[in-house]
Amino acid sequence: MGPMTTRPLTPLADARARLLSGRGPVAAVRVSLSEAIGCAASETIHAPHALPRTAVALRPGVAVASADLVGATPQAPALLPLGPPHVLIGEALPADADAVLAADAVAMNGPFAEIGQSAYPGENVRKAGGDLAAGTVIVAEGGLITAEVALALGCAGFTEVAVRQPAIHIEGPASPEAVFLARLLSEAGCRMAEGTADLVITLVADVAAATPPDAILGLALQPGRDSALDLSGETPCLIAAPRFDGLVALLHGLVLPLVATLAGRRPRRVERALTAKIASQVGMTDLVLLAAAAEGWRPLATGQATLAALLAADAVALIDPDSEGLPANALLAATPLREPFEPR
Repeated sequence: MGPMTTRPLTPLADARARLLSGRGPVAAVRVSLSEAIGCAASETIHAPHALPRTAVALRPGVAVASADLVGATPQAPALLPLGPPHVLIGEALPADADAVLAADAVAMNGPFAEIGQSAYPGENVRKAGGDLAAGTVIVAEGGLITAEVALALGCAGFTEVAVRQPAIHIEGPASPEAVFLARLLSEAGCRMAEGTADLVITLVADVAAATPPDAILGLALQPGRDSALDLSGETPCLIAAPRFDGLVALLHGLVLPLVATLAGRRPRRVERALTAKIASQVGMTDLVLLAAAAEGWRPLATGQATLAALLAADAVALIDPDSEGLPANALLAATPLREPFEPR
């Protein structure tokens, strides 16, 4: 196979269109709530009942009826024929109680319980339905299962949830770049697969030698031009060098758009003004790493990046190949590195 320069570079938009053509959301699978965190829900889930079902205590103490304590003071305590029941945090209150007081608020005087303070309705109490009303949407279809969503689902009685979890298989020798890529994909809601996958990513130093004759070899993407996309089989295969900045460019230019399609997610874009100009090469899609500053996006690197730039980066943008760049104060929509999809 000849050197990569003997072939024209394929525009990133063309490669992406071919990669996404005919693809749609993957089949939903049911997983435990802990496994679902970071994935997209494949269905809208409503609270099946009010949460909590009944009033519960928010502190340990005694459950009382506030109406029995109206006007009570240390000098003129309320006298109750029975001592109020003790409750712990999260325990249901008796039907006639609507407040919780500290246990030492009660003093027994013979057969009577004395309480020398008043209480207001709902004091130290979570009322029935105080967290969620019955029918409230806990997570919408396509929404992100966060730790908070998993908590709400668990409190509502769910133990598992249906999610769309694209399967990615990474081939190649163990390397820091492979671990980095796998971690980013896992955080994006993907499952790292050893067998059947929705996308195979092969990391290899000699991309040209590993590329089948009919594959797209060479992308108009900087960094990442020395990459290939094989669409000849049932499962697409991205072939790339183990270069971290090239992997970031490929991740945002090809892989995450595919993941969004397979998972039913929407890419996240945050538009802010540039603090400095960006120069870009016409005909190439240039990667830009950006830091979030008070005044806007601060460019860190364009076209190629160092580890120092990546460590300082908060977001990524891809500059259109028809553009020579952008001036300072121009608005630029960028994708956050850690949260590449809209949460809902």
